[in-house]
Amino acid sequence: MREKRTIINALKNSAASHFIKKLTPDTSLSSIPEAINVVQQHNAADPVRLKLFHTPRMVSQGAHFAFCLPTKKPHYKPLLLSQNALDEFGLVQDRDLEKILSGEKIYYSDDIFPYSTVYSGFQFGSFAAQLGDGRVVNLFDLKDNCNGQWQTFQLKGAGMTPFSRFADGKAVLRSSIREFIMSEALNSIGIPSTRAVQLTLLPGSKAQRRTQEPCAVVCRFAPSWIRLGNFNLFRWRHDLEGLIKLSDYCIEELFDEGAQFEGKPDFNIFKRDFFPDNETKIGEQVERDECDGSSMTEKDITTLSKYDKFFRHVVSLNANTVAHWQAYGFANGVLNTDNTSIMGLTIDYGPFAFLDKFEPSFTPNHDDAAKRYSFANQPSIIWWNLQQFAKDLACLLGPKARDLELLLKGELDSVDDALEKTMIERVQKLVELSANEYKYVFTTRYAQIMSKRLGVDLDLETCMNSTSAEDIEHAAEKSKEFCAVIVEPLLDILQATKIDYNNFFIHLQNYTGPFFIKDKTDPGTLFGAFDEKYLKMFFNAEQLQQMAENEKAFAAGENVFDANGELRLLSEKLLEIRNWTQDYLTLVPPTETTARASIAKKANPLFVPRSWVLEEVVDDLMYNQRERLQDPSSNLDTSALKKLYLMSVNPYDRTKWDATSRPELETKWADLSHQEGTKFMKQASCSS
Repeated sequence: MREKRTIINALKNSAASHFIKKLTPDTSLSSIPEAINVVQQHNAADPVRLKLFHTPRMVSQGAHFAFCLPTKKPHYKPLLLSQNALDEFGLVQDRDLEKILSGEKIYYSDDIFPYSTVYSGFQFGSFAAQLGDGRVVNLFDLKDNCNGQWQTFQLKGAGMTPFSRFADGKAVLRSSIREFIMSEALNSIGIPSTRAVQLTLLPGSKAQRRTQEPCAVVCRFAPSWIRLGNFNLFRWRHDLEGLIKLSDYCIEELFDEGAQFEGKPDFNIFKRDFFPDNETKIGEQVERDECDGSSMTEKDITTLSKYDKFFRHVVSLNANTVAHWQAYGFANGVLNTDNTSIMGLTIDYGPFAFLDKFEPSFTPNHDDAAKRYSFANQPSIIWWNLQQFAKDLACLLGPKARDLELLLKGELDSVDDALEKTMIERVQKLVELSANEYKYVFTTRYAQIMSKRLGVDLDLETCMNSTSAEDIEHAAEKSKEFCAVIVEPLLDILQATKIDYNNFFIHLQNYTGPFFIKDKTDPGTLFGAFDEKYLKMFFNAEQLQQMAENEKAFAAGENVFDANGELRLLSEKLLEIRNWTQDYLTLVPPTETTARASIAKKANPLFVPRSWVLEEVVDDLMYNQRERLQDPSSNLDTSALKKLYLMSVNPYDRTKWDATSRPELETKWADLSHQEGTKFMKQASCSS
């Protein structure tokens, strides 16, 4: 194990700031020495320049970022520190660490200075011009100890920046707790995500949202915070030079000079759509728009530029992440292009939620009346966002090698009609190939995760990682069959019975009894054909009781009064459960319970932070301890928050939940029963 170090030593000896080294600052403060000079001379006669760090404005045309500083607050009170994150960087906890990760203390050097980035975005389908980090300040880059990967640390809720527009630059405690817990939880489950390292309360600071709310700062980190919106900005600006610099930065710094693009199958394999939309029901339909060609041309694309490969890689990364969301029932809530990461990370947590029940039309966003960002729409919305990304890069994707070389040298003086037509056709072909690959990556990954959750070994990994056309076709066919025969019928059942989505997989994983009871089978009813404990996975206690009382009457064709038809629907699901169970047992024989459980336990979290659990923890601090929140010297009870953190970052290992701390919460939050009540499927607003 590498020896641990203080944050000061880490910053002095091994920190960097790659983004500001390679990209262009706003001309108001155009260099680190100039920014440092303003800070060091702030008591002198130049208060106007000091305000540049916090004054919203339109930044200069070619700028990728603007230097800024966290706003000083009256008090700072660290509430929660992610030990997992500290261990990944080999950092020790001390006061310097707490101060730097809260914004109380600022670190800068000849190569490092805090900054905020500028981007645009399509928000609910409509374009918004200059957006940017309105309450985020990026601090520095450190390498993690796990992969040796650079990670950018930033503060959210750090105060006004040049991109705050009409906002206050603050983040409230409520949303800060939600983001801290959920980002660490998703990462621990295995879902690509940004991370959080410290949550700091700001006693004495409040923000006006629905009411006056206490404020907080989250220190978070990621390999990159660049979004599709960063590229939307340069299309809007018609700034080719800025676009090229940003694209080259991503390729060179984030994707190992393009090394991560290698080892992929021939792009032309995806001239074929392995998952035509009329054959799928799991929400991965890829909508066409004016960026697409009407049909795939026969001629292959023989060479791919680094920009082609860059676009293709970003598409695959995002397809992989959406597959994880859909398999685990995670609804993001706000999938604007400025909330879509080029690295395929779950980013900028807002009104998110895990599905308590499988309801595809559910949106966790109270403000999403049209359900644009509903759970079912997530795959197609991310593809829509990627289509906007293709348009941003069109001038780099369209030219063939010779013309691209001239363009990069600034020597492509004009584009005649013939060249323009060729460029448009090439972009259309790349996008259509990418659409098919997006569906392939999404569906095969989704099938793989769902198979593991069900304890089935589909053996897809080898084929999915192969470059062979035959292996790719095999993986597609296997995934298509598994989704059609196992996944989609199961989801139809779960949607009808409305039982707990994630808990279903835990119950199935742990079930060791018989699936059918042959000697109790009544030819007049299906109900008696099943083991009662097995049926409890699919129905709650009240549903089982009602069906037991009325199933024979239904089977005999008698008229059972059922005002809303729900009882009849549930009874009809018994036949579907029988058929599904028979198909399932062909993949996992009932004698292989140990093997099934062994596979499933690695894919089924015993706990996911539901919205109602997060709400309980937030309410405990905001209402039960309201007076103490504003007193920097008070002793807050953070036991519920810390318990939630432990359960969230150890989703597969109950022994790490510290059973001695708040055992009643553990019992309540990890309850696997199919509960009913108004606390489920709650929505949240975008306000944070």
